Amino acid sequence: MRPRRILVVEDGTEYVDAFRRLAPQGAEVEWLHAPDAATARRLLNEHSVEAIFLDLVFDRTPPEALAGDREALVARFSGDRERALAHLAGNQGFYVAAALASAIPPGIRVLLAYDFSSDPARLAALRQSLTGLEGVAEGTSASGLVRRLLEGT
Repeated sequence: MRPRRILVVEDGTEYVDAFRRLAPQGAEVEWLHAPDAATARRLLNEHSVEAIFLDLVFDRTPPEALAGDREALVARFSGDRERALAHLAGNQGFYVAAALASAIPPGIRVLLAYDFSSDPARLAALRQSLTGLEGVAEGTSASGLVRRLLEGT
């Protein structure tokens, strides 16, 4: 039997390192790591996964590796390229979710490091294309995230 595979998309390795450390003893889990949307898409094409964790902020990612339409955002921010890139980096998890939606089979749990409790309409809108999307309540521990990622896998 193959280990459960969980994809972690983040610009560093803090989450994936913590998840590996906190996984229950004896749990057969393979933690795949992707630093950007392009790598995540490649991994999803190569492997089936049982769950996905998406960080929200990708402030260490080179601008050319950020998902999203940079030029449209520059126009939205009145030509301010720096502000547009800061927006992309600060909200990258949403853009990664959109970029990966067509590659994620229905029923796959996708945890986005964003608390939707004060923004349920946004969650509902995002679930139109990504049915398994869930938010993460503010203050959720890494061990709580591991439990949620392993639930039902």
